[in-house]
Amino acid sequence: MTTKSISRRTFLLGMGASGLLAACGGGSGSGSGPASASAGPASPSAPQADGTQSTAKTPLTLDLTQTDLPAGTAVYAYVIGETSLASGVTQYWIDSTGTPHVMSAADNTIAAKTFPGSSALPASEAAALAETYPLAWADYSIPLTVGSRFALDLSKLNATTIPGLGTGTAAFSGRIYLSVGVPKLPFTPLSSSAYTAPVTVGGPGALTLFDWIEFSFDSQGNFNGNTTQVDQFGFPLFLDGTPGGSQQGQYNTSRPAIIEAVSKLPAAFYVPQSVSAPSAFPAGLAVNGSVTLRALSPKSISAQNQYSGSLLTYFDQTIENWYLTWAATPLSVTDLATGTYTGIVKPGAGLTFYAGSTASGTAAFTVGGAGTPGISSLDVWQCANALATGSDAAKNVQKMLAAAFNRGVMANTLADATCKNDAATFYQITHSNTLVFNPWAQLFHRLSTNSLAYAFPYDDVCDQNPSIGLAATQSVTITLGKFFS
Repeated sequence: MTTKSISRRTFLLGMGASGLLAACGGGSGSGSGPASASAGPASPSAPQADGTQSTAKTPLTLDLTQTDLPAGTAVYAYVIGETSLASGVTQYWIDSTGTPHVMSAADNTIAAKTFPGSSALPASEAAALAETYPLAWADYSIPLTVGSRFALDLSKLNATTIPGLGTGTAAFSGRIYLSVGVPKLPFTPLSSSAYTAPVTVGGPGALTLFDWIEFSFDSQGNFNGNTTQVDQFGFPLFLDGTPGGSQQGQYNTSRPAIIEAVSKLPAAFYVPQSVSAPSAFPAGLAVNGSVTLRALSPKSISAQNQYSGSLLTYFDQTIENWYLTWAATPLSVTDLATGTYTGIVKPGAGLTFYAGSTASGTAAFTVGGAGTPGISSLDVWQCANALATGSDAAKNVQKMLAAAFNRGVMANTLADATCKNDAATFYQITHSNTLVFNPWAQLFHRLSTNSLAYAFPYDDVCDQNPSIGLAATQSVTITLGKFFS
């Protein structure tokens, strides 16, 4: 894409196993390590428990006054991100004052198979949780207090503390994680440019209850951010800011009701992640001795061999039908950033696109290679592979295809100029009583109070994502939602 400032994919571009989850994003180089979890907040500008105003120049407020978690529940924040410049990628973590630090392997001060607070848990629970700390790791957590607000100063993210910080692709981009309960999120820096991040299944942090906000912040003080269910739903987080923001991420029902609603989706879409360690999490979350940490999205499920099952063929017939159509009738795709491209399925060449409104002249690119069809169900779920490769123009066409398949609105003409006005038609199509759209995405758009959700990686197409974009940011607020009601 050529316009990248509010795209989830560019918040976290290229941060897969060596950084943040894929498809989605100065300081101290001395290796001084993360802020100590036991030392508590170090920021002199943090608001008091009564909510008095922070003195931070550009406060990022983490608001825990609206949640119904019991007082004393352990809650932590982690702010992680990167710059991607011509000189290379640099990974940063942000301390409790808002100051960025370059990640270093020297930060890995917590031994593998250990985590703070384990001694207070029953031995069996501690042992089970320890398995999701397979590597030595860095404690980048910022302790928060239920019933209070805490502020970091975004103005400390600047060209002095982050050399090369600029605008567009030179902005700082990353995630603001929150975790609830004793197990913290582990980050394992491998160098200043790569690290192992928490995951939702079968790896570091998978038995931690967490969720996150994605964001970018640039040298001019512009903030773009969004809530997300692309990978999972852990718990509600609301996002707002000034000037001109509006609250995003608010649901019309409770966390338990959301997880129950997911459980009623077709069987392939319900893979809850649970842990039998009730002592490590807030009182009241455990049911029959097990705490449901998250519901997994189709993107996450389809990436796991043990779960993927029928998801790997879910869109196959639909894709094949459209390939047959496009062999006879050209497909027109118009993206505001790169114009109109016309595609046709050619024998031995696959879905081939030409610049302009006719399928003639010199081919610009092919989507999916020479196979027929050259797009798989996995590509649609992941918005990857055949749907995320090649030139900017090719990627712009591919994002439109991925979004149309997820929403069940594939047609011979796709255009992003007016498609946001068609949202009422999304997620409506069935064939022989079988869904041919992403029911996870349908559910989260329905549960959202403003109908906006980031439920698959290209859900920003047609402006369906819950984002805020702030010029010359004055403040940002992330509110931890309720867990029980």
